[in-house]
Amino acid sequence: MRIWHVPLAAILVLAMTCSSQAARKPRPKPSIRSQSKRVWTNDELRQVRPRGVISAAGRRSSRAAAQVRAGIIQTKPAFPVYDSRLDDPQWYADKSNELRAQMDEAVAALRQEQDALAQAQDRLTAPGVALDKPSIGVTPDAALALLQAHVDDVQSQLDDLSELARQHNIDPGVLRG
Repeated sequence: MRIWHVPLAAILVLAMTCSSQAARKPRPKPSIRSQSKRVWTNDELRQVRPRGVISAAGRRSSRAAAQVRAGIIQTKPAFPVYDSRLDDPQWYADKSNELRAQMDEAVAALRQEQDALAQAQDRLTAPGVALDKPSIGVTPDAALALLQAHVDDVQSQLDDLSELARQHNIDPGVLRG
C-alpha cells in the first residue's frame, strides 16, 4: 500500500496558490454610461401631457383623447370577469344542466329496469338476464342496485354543487335553469 500524502498535499498547495492569484488580479470597473438625467416637476408634466408628447403605447387621436377625458368612452369589458370559475353563475348553470341531464338518463334507466323486473315477476316476460342485450348487473336485483347507486351519486353531486353555490353567494335560481 503506497502512501500518496505528499503528491496530494502538493496538488492542494498548487490549487490554493492558483486560486489566490486569480483573486488578486485587478478586475475592470464597470463602465459608467454618461447619460443625461432629467428630473421632471409636476408643472412640467402638466405642460407636456396635453400636447401628447408622453405616450406609453402610441399616439391617440385628439378626438379619442377628448372622449376619454370627457368620460364618454368606458373601458369596461364586454362580459363580466371573475377571479375564479366558482364565482361565475354561468359555470354553475352549465354544470347544473349537465348533472340534470345525467340524472334524467339514470332515472330513465332505473325505471326501465324496474319495469322489466316487475313484468318478469308478473310473468309477462321471462325472468333472468337477456344475454343478447347489454346489462349492467349479473342479476336484475344487482342491476337495480347499481342504477340506484348511480342516481344517488348524481344527486349527491347536485347537492354538492348547490352547497358550493350557496357558499359563493350564487342565486339558487341559477341552478334550477
